Amino acid sequence: MKVTKEGIAKVLEGLVSSLNADIQQATQQDLEKYWHFNWDDSASLESNLYDFHKKLDLYGSFCRRWEETHNGHCCVVERVRDTYLMPKIREFAEKVRQTLLHQQ
Repeated sequence: MKVTKEGIAKVLEGLVSSLNADIQQATQQDLEKYWHFNWDDSASLESNLYDFHKKLDLYGSFCRRWEETHNGHCCVVERVRDTYLMPKIREFAEKVRQTLLHQQ
């Protein structure tokens, strides 16, 4: 099997089409499947924060694509921030507070 520029382009186009179809068919509740952060009690606060940041960024990109597809581009940044990201940030902040209280 020979790898060609055209073949690579077709594979990438297929992946993008598949992801776009998933986003179009998904409900708002389905977006939770894109949230992959789990607090690791054995890791440091800094490590958890780093992992949270990476996962929040990834989750936000899925939520933004969903919002743009279903509700348009107007005010998408604010919708994503308020509807999806801030609740995750509040959960993380609460976990940090609980962890710090238990360390005292």
